[in-house]
Amino acid sequence: MLCPHCHEESFAKKKLQRDGWNITGEVEVCALCGKIWHEKHGKKSGTPENSAEDERRRRLSALLGGEEPGKIKLAGETDRRFCRNCKHFIVHPFRNFCALSDKDTDPMGECSSFSERPQA
Repeated sequence: MLCPHCHEESFAKKKLQRDGWNITGEVEVCALCGKIWHEKHGKKSGTPENSAEDERRRRLSALLGGEEPGKIKLAGETDRRFCRNCKHFIVHPFRNFCALSDKDTDPMGECSSFSERPQA
């Protein structure tokens, strides 16, 4: 993203503004020149990169004459049932194992006795 001050390709860093030991706000500064891009005081608001990205999408959709593209799902993307997401998978400092079969397992492995881990 281009910095509005130094006009170089850069990114934003977050810096806290302080009054002594008290935090008064948050500022986004350029990583190269250190000048303020955007200030935040308790409220979350859009950054320059978000508004520029929204503008690019709006222009692209107007050019192509269609709606804005939503989230893209890749061709090979499916709901995988990995052992690490199973309720029987036990993580231990010395070994990872399945509580159902009491065998060492690979966290990215798959098995037929998969049971979804309940959300905390």
